Amino acid sequence: MFRGTPVRHWLDAELGEIFGVAERPGPGTADLIYDQVAERLADPAFRPRALFRRFGIDVLATTDDPCDDLAAHRTLADDPGWTARVVPTFRPDRYLEPGQDGWDKAVARLGEAADTDTSGYGGYVRALEARRRHFIEHGATSADHSHADVRTDPLPEPEAARIYRAALAGTATEAETVAFRRHMLLEMGRMSSEDGLVMTLHPAVRRNHHPPTLRRHGPDTGHDIPLRAEFTDALRPLLERYGTAGGFQLALFTMDETVFSREIAPLAGFYPSVYAGAPWWFLDAPDAIRRFRRAVTETAGFSRTTGFIDDTRAFCSIPARHDMSRRLDCGFLAELVAEHRMAEDEAFETAVELVTVNPRRAFKL
Repeated sequence: MFRGTPVRHWLDAELGEIFGVAERPGPGTADLIYDQVAERLADPAFRPRALFRRFGIDVLATTDDPCDDLAAHRTLADDPGWTARVVPTFRPDRYLEPGQDGWDKAVARLGEAADTDTSGYGGYVRALEARRRHFIEHGATSADHSHADVRTDPLPEPEAARIYRAALAGTATEAETVAFRRHMLLEMGRMSSEDGLVMTLHPAVRRNHHPPTLRRHGPDTGHDIPLRAEFTDALRPLLERYGTAGGFQLALFTMDETVFSREIAPLAGFYPSVYAGAPWWFLDAPDAIRRFRRAVTETAGFSRTTGFIDDTRAFCSIPARHDMSRRLDCGFLAELVAEHRMAEDEAFETAVELVTVNPRRAFKL
């Protein structure tokens, strides 16, 4: 089932390079491989912290709810035996979507976490600002956003306050809740311009596409499907305000390949705040990564890209995925050298920068 897919490559690399498994997975080898992996996992050298060091991870960022107390991050920070960097990421999506079930309860929890009255729009905004400060105090450098689109159309404050009250009362229309979410995404940009959290956008996913599966198994169970994405006009209100402002940074990711060369690369090529995010999720495959480099480099170059930012939930796939990305980037650089479009010493320098410089710069690390 996984033949020809990146999952097959990652599994081969994980099993072979980390756990020493030489056999190909299949009905005749499943028990043997299971026993071999179980034996390795009992070895202290395969504990998560030991693997963290073995993998050479510089920074690992979790994705966290704004109401999270971040106690685990505090525990790590206070542990004298742990010196690696693990930081939280502010993910406020559910609090910006008044059209979703349970939004009013989520907003109430937000107020409790921020010790702020969120019965009105002003208090709601102040609560979000306060929780962002809490995250920054615990090492956060970015805020992560994923909605159906990235429109950032502003609302007059009285209109935003009116819709907010209607949403709490359960009387807001669908059009009003969408308008409020788009306005709040602009507000997230304002907050990022003020507090310095990098704004990361990865929009246009129809999450939980199959309701029966959602009801039976819950979210994040394999039926999130990409949508068409539009960035140029959608982000204009945000970028005309903050696109050239000092301290504001915006990383744009997509699963719609058609926008790489048409929209994201030109935006990153002009606005000093914008970075083109390397492929992820549906696009973190060999051919897609090659297409990404060909689509964005002529317009945005290498320096305006984030480097490979891995979003895997599978800890042991991290080395395999980064290794694949680095090999593909080096292959692309080799083509430029062979075609006399780049000197060999420049290619070596760029290969290192894509790994060690770009992610630190794009995410203020």
